[in-house]
Amino acid sequence: MAKGLDELFRKYLEGKTTLQEELVLSGRLADPSDQESEQLLKSGLQQSFEETAEKEKDLNPVLNRIHHIIHLKRSAKKRNSVHLVYQWVSRVAAVLLISLLTANLYFVLRERETGREDAMLQIIAPSGSRVNFELPDGSSGILNGGSRLNYAAAFAANRRVELVGEAWFNVEKDKQHPFVISANENKVTVIGTSFSLAAWPGDKSTELILEEGKVLFQSPAAGAAVEVEPGQRLFEKNGHIEQQEVETWKYTAWKEGKLVFRNDSMEELAGRISRWYNVDVEIRGKGMDEYKFRGVFEGDSLEEVLRLLKMTSPIDYEIRDRQSNPDGSFSRKQVILTKK
Repeated sequence: MAKGLDELFRKYLEGKTTLQEELVLSGRLADPSDQESEQLLKSGLQQSFEETAEKEKDLNPVLNRIHHIIHLKRSAKKRNSVHLVYQWVSRVAAVLLISLLTANLYFVLRERETGREDAMLQIIAPSGSRVNFELPDGSSGILNGGSRLNYAAAFAANRRVELVGEAWFNVEKDKQHPFVISANENKVTVIGTSFSLAAWPGDKSTELILEEGKVLFQSPAAGAAVEVEPGQRLFEKNGHIEQQEVETWKYTAWKEGKLVFRNDSMEELAGRISRWYNVDVEIRGKGMDEYKFRGVFEGDSLEEVLRLLKMTSPIDYEIRDRQSNPDGSFSRKQVILTKK
């Protein structure tokens, strides 16, 4: 028997919903014609407003939250594939969970109880997915799997974000409010342009691919800001910066679901396969770094990519399934690359 919306929402807040119930709930909350869900959202917002007003006279956090909800509702009307689930948690946090059923996207809105700190939002792309996003200023982009983007709800007046992982940005021009990205302690300043930026914490490096426009890249270890021109790749590691002219599509093809190798080293190949398929890749044996790899893969499984690489290169591979850990969790699938 179908459950009422109030009961489903209550179960969700208590963490007791099944996956099927969460899909039903997210579908109803995303439907602007569903009057019952609209009333539920309004009542939750009203309760949140009243609780905040009792605690403090500064209403900026509430106004920021309202602005963000309006923005997300507009986005939902444009993209029928986006499903929204709202959760208000009084006095501790305001959490907003948005499920993209095709990509398992999670948006988290968190308002910490530390005085007048702005509400923070986070976009997360789970491993193996690519997530489209749109920011309140109209800037948009794509977040690669295993990445996250943090920004304040009061974003229009302070266009600053923090990237962990990889993303492609299409930034709206606003000379009065430059778009600033923090990535691995580096800073990228943008007025309006499109580019790809990768800052994987495990690599301790930052890579920027500029398609059009101009950006300034600043590394504390390197000193003065560096200007990047269209068609250039900037690579920073441990304060050392390299710039070169490249075919930008090779580095941005991931946003179209393509895995591209063009004379790439074994180390780079292993790192990109690891992130793309959410596996651990280990290189064993000497002499592997002398080989370069080429290929374009789209929609291919891990096994198929490795099989084709083996056919065209002097390498062999072994795939080990996930193993159970003592704490009940499971390790990631492992790929071992060796020389033939």
